[in-house]
Amino acid sequence: MTKQYDSEFAYKYHRKSTRLKTHNYGWSGTYFITISAEQNEPVFEIPGLRTILLETWQALPNRFPGLELDEFVIMPDHIHFIIKLEGNVEKPTTLGNVVGAYKSLTTVAWLHHIEDAGLECPAIIWHRGFDDEVIFDVNELEAIRQYIRDNPKKLQRKLQKDR
Repeated sequence: MTKQYDSEFAYKYHRKSTRLKTHNYGWSGTYFITISAEQNEPVFEIPGLRTILLETWQALPNRFPGLELDEFVIMPDHIHFIIKLEGNVEKPTTLGNVVGAYKSLTTVAWLHHIEDAGLECPAIIWHRGFDDEVIFDVNELEAIRQYIRDNPKKLQRKLQKDR
């Protein structure tokens, strides 16, 4: 017995894309990315996981020629970063390839870490998807860089205020 296609079900459960319809994510471009933790808890404060997140970030250009790293910050339950992709006509690196590889590599490294250390903690670290913003000009780039730099300070002020 085969199931019939249910267009109402497909429409209801289809995630709406946040991508710009007129932008080719394989072109050269600069992007501001936010990736959140699966759990709404400060899991990225675990020292071993922070190390994995940072080392994987630093190694990304080895995996993706034409990728330039810019600002990067690890917050308790999310990360922000800016990357620049240089288009390659033969085999373009897309934003989705980079973010997907980052999430996959960090997850595998984290799984190995928790197994080796005998830790009892969740293996799934990333929320599905990610948020991105195409950066179009130098002023916008500088504003986002400053936002990333200020993010930890803002969190500290908020935590002190909440005490």
